[in-house]
Amino acid sequence: MHKRKTQEILDRWKGNDCGQMPMASWSFIAIKGCRKNCIVRLDADDKIDNNIKEIRKALSESLKTKSYTDTIKDEFELIDEALVTNEFNLIWNNRLITGGYRAWRKKITNAIWKNEILNSDKLDDLFVYNYKKEFDWITTLEFISNRINFSSRQCGDKDTKDRSYRIKNILKELPTYKTLYKRNTNKIASSKCIRCGKKEEEDWDHVWICDDNEFSIDDIIQESPYKFELELVAQNKDKDIEILRNYLCNFLTILESPSIILRGKSRKWELIRGVFNNNFNNISKIKEEKTVIKELWNFIYDEIKKRIRIPRCDEIKRLEEKEEIKKSDLRLKKQVSEDNQNEILETENSKNKKTKENIEKTKKNNINNKIKIVTLGKLTGALTDGINIDRKWDTIVKLPFY
Repeated sequence: MHKRKTQEILDRWKGNDCGQMPMASWSFIAIKGCRKNCIVRLDADDKIDNNIKEIRKALSESLKTKSYTDTIKDEFELIDEALVTNEFNLIWNNRLITGGYRAWRKKITNAIWKNEILNSDKLDDLFVYNYKKEFDWITTLEFISNRINFSSRQCGDKDTKDRSYRIKNILKELPTYKTLYKRNTNKIASSKCIRCGKKEEEDWDHVWICDDNEFSIDDIIQESPYKFELELVAQNKDKDIEILRNYLCNFLTILESPSIILRGKSRKWELIRGVFNNNFNNISKIKEEKTVIKELWNFIYDEIKKRIRIPRCDEIKRLEEKEEIKKSDLRLKKQVSEDNQNEILETENSKNKKTKENIEKTKKNNINNKIKIVTLGKLTGALTDGINIDRKWDTIVKLPFY
């Protein structure tokens, strides 16, 4: 019985490759290791012994031409359910969060802030046609956060003031008489401009075109490149001067052309607002030349602030002191009598009632909140899928409610 079984095993081994030979019963043959090529006979006659020698010789010849790893053949099966489980993995909207959770959470926090910018009512006019990719928001946000002059680890009095001004300016929330009157500020009796004889309301747009301004926007834009060139000459930057002269004409052409986003205005109003138009990046693809173009853009922005906004504030301060209005007075709200207080309360109560106007306002807010949730979901989904949104977040299509 044992001899017949052994012969069957040896016959099956003959002609087979080393890596494909089946394992024999331990009671007949034992293989101590392919590296040693040692086959030990436990129980066999002379004929079987000769067959074993032949097999051992064939094994030795086979192993001479193959490495040890070539003789090993493993079979395995990959079970997805065993790898992806809710117990050990984080899932967002049926999507697996790969990589570090902390890094993913930081990106989501960044996306939340960008989503607030995208859906802000005060910036709605800048995102109406956002699919046209008209603005370079990476450069714009770096400029507004003042990262062009200070690093993220630096902070000082000048940095704080610059950032505060630029944020309020892009939101069109700079202090004006219209804004102060709307806030019911003390000693502000009207929203009219006191510089030009109370002809018009002093809103954000009026500040830059008021008749009392010593310089116009066009005058500043025409004079600024020459002043910027004088600064470069003082710093001995001959290469930058050459770049400035080569691309100045293209720069001014873009600046004076009609704005696609701010309808009825030119792109100089985008510069006044602090939004960098993407067409300036198309003037040149060379890094050094793009840097000079951005520096000229920043210089004109600061010149408009110095020659229009700051003189306006100084003149308003002089006129208010003339009328004996102190800065401390402007920090208070108007004091009203009891009769006026009752009238105000009645007016507020009537506003709180379910009027047709309030119902429409509520519907509008609900739709805007739904849009905000959808746009944030798109940004979060893109980040979870490993997509970089730094240059795409501002083009997320939303359905504005007008």
